[in-house]
Amino acid sequence: MKLKKLGRVIPFGYKESAEHGFLEQIPEEIQALDEAKNYLKTCSYREVAEWLHRKTGRYISHVGLRKRIKNDRTPEAEKETEGQSTEISQRDIKSV
Repeated sequence: MKLKKLGRVIPFGYKESAEHGFLEQIPEEIQALDEAKNYLKTCSYREVAEWLHRKTGRYISHVGLRKRIKNDRTPEAEKETEGQSTEISQRDIKSV
């Protein structure tokens, strides 16, 4: 799967494609990132970022990992959020 390159920083799990202006996934890094999500349930971002660096050989800071997890736009992540309601409840409206 290819994504359009939006900035100069290439996100963890991707590399520049042969097509100019596009990125392609690195399956090993994407799989390691999925494993990292499970480790975050019991470990700190620093510990998991160090583990990712040792496993993949590609550096990611703990802050970068947090942003990558928070802003995950991979097809797998979108499938997880698919079907979740975005309706505003009456309680939310009253608090505004």
